[in-house]
Amino acid sequence: HDLAVCACTQETNHVLGIFRETLSKRGVWVITGLGKYFRQIDKNRNGFLSQATLKNEELWQNIFKLKDFETLWLILDDSKNDKVNYGEFTHAIFGAMNEYRKTFVRKAYMKLDFNKTGSVPVVDVRKCYCAKKHPVVLAGKTAEEEIKSSFLEALGESCSNSDEVSYSEFEDYYEGLSFGFVGDDDFVNILRNS
Repeated sequence: HDLAVCACTQETNHVLGIFRETLSKRGVWVITGLGKYFRQIDKNRNGFLSQATLKNEELWQNIFKLKDFETLWLILDDSKNDKVNYGEFTHAIFGAMNEYRKTFVRKAYMKLDFNKTGSVPVVDVRKCYCAKKHPVVLAGKTAEEEIKSSFLEALGESCSNSDEVSYSEFEDYYEGLSFGFVGDDDFVNILRNS
């Protein structure tokens, strides 16, 4: 019995590793794009997807063989209720952003949401975002305005309304960015510098 559990765990970790590796190559667009994708295929608008819904989606068929999807579903549906919400989905795939990083994401959002409305107009984000200290700008490889536009485009991908950003959408963006940084200090410096 212990050997069977060990073999199942190894297979699950292997499939999860392949999935994470595939997605990590796409950077911050992964979380923001998956958030938008998740909302699009959530036809009932209840925040949950069933195994059958997710299995029939073309994205998953392209990434996984049927057997691999079954293994991935065991990770996603840990409550065994045949449905998964977006938070469970992203945390199962990527792991949760640690609290240290979340603290800095909250601080950055609070600076933008100075009226404490829970929503920040994208024009305010544009005014406040500074890419002067971005590594590729400092290296002279990319213009500051290009980085700013890229940031706003990626952030916009996670938003249900293109004119404003909620905290959860802001956090989704930085959750995706966080996935690409091993060190907490490197991640925090990105927030501080921008």
